[in-house]
Amino acid sequence: MIDHIRARCRELAALTVIAASLSAATPALAQTVLRHSNWFPEGQVMRVKVIDPWKDEVAKVTNGRVKIETLPKVVGSVPGQFDVARDGQADIVVFSNGYTPGRFDILEVGELPFMGDKPEVFGPALHRFYTKYTAQYGEYKGVVPLAVFVVAPPQLFNSKRALRSVADFKGLKIRSNSAGTTQALTLLGAVPVAKPATETYELMAGGVLDGTVMPPESILPFKLVEHSNFATIIPGALTNSILTLAINEAKWNSLSKEDREAIMKISGEVFARNIGLAYGPGNEATWEAMRKAGKSIETAGPAMVAEMKTTLKPMEVAWAERARKKGVADPQKLLDALRTEVAAVEAGR
Repeated sequence: MIDHIRARCRELAALTVIAASLSAATPALAQTVLRHSNWFPEGQVMRVKVIDPWKDEVAKVTNGRVKIETLPKVVGSVPGQFDVARDGQADIVVFSNGYTPGRFDILEVGELPFMGDKPEVFGPALHRFYTKYTAQYGEYKGVVPLAVFVVAPPQLFNSKRALRSVADFKGLKIRSNSAGTTQALTLLGAVPVAKPATETYELMAGGVLDGTVMPPESILPFKLVEHSNFATIIPGALTNSILTLAINEAKWNSLSKEDREAIMKISGEVFARNIGLAYGPGNEATWEAMRKAGKSIETAGPAMVAEMKTTLKPMEVAWAERARKKGVADPQKLLDALRTEVAAVEAGR
């Protein structure tokens, strides 16, 4: 009996040695954790409907080798998110190109008036346009743009009066989200105030601002319905807000080619289209909340749109001048190329 027990113990010991050697021979699954700096509030559609699911999808398509972890609070300032990623303070960020005027002069072509009011079309077209035509100019040096996109086009919200002609803009202090919006508001006779979306409630509540240019969806999570007595919808869009999902360049290059390719398949035009589609229900929720609160919602008529187009024409000239200074030989060719890409995406090509 004792001999049997001893033999059994020797057998178990041998199995233990074999298991240990097999474990040592098989390396542990390597995992890269990317730190994500987030500044969107709870419930914001981009975060809930697209960014958070995209983070989960990154883990899936890389078989767990890459995980994105959202930090407990935003790193640095909201306008400084590009620098946060470039300098490696965080790995993954979403930043608004318009928060840093002068940095993305060439890509600001996408902010010109009346370029398109369907984000699920214009966003993918803009990412394709960037990849094909403007990446060569190095405006994103230090980061890798995983997706260049737009949200629902900003519309006009104010507490003072309905906007039915260009004259109605005169003197209104309106929060601007980008250099393009600032130029448009100035030409229209308003007083643009460049501030992040996160500061809009306090400034409107305190009377510092009369209104804001903002995607309709964002009015609800930023609690601005009570201060938005009048909404004006501009067909074709007064401007578009260009945003970028970006990763620190060195961190991106540290990932395997397999993982980079897998991540890009769920980013780029796919991500941009998903953002655009996500905004429809959010926009309608804001319109419904404004109707219930007795607020005014009007769509600019043909006469007002024609007047605005004439008033805002200098924006194309000014953009072309900035683009030439950044090395673009034929700005009109770039503008035409973007419109061509928009038409191609609209046609399903």
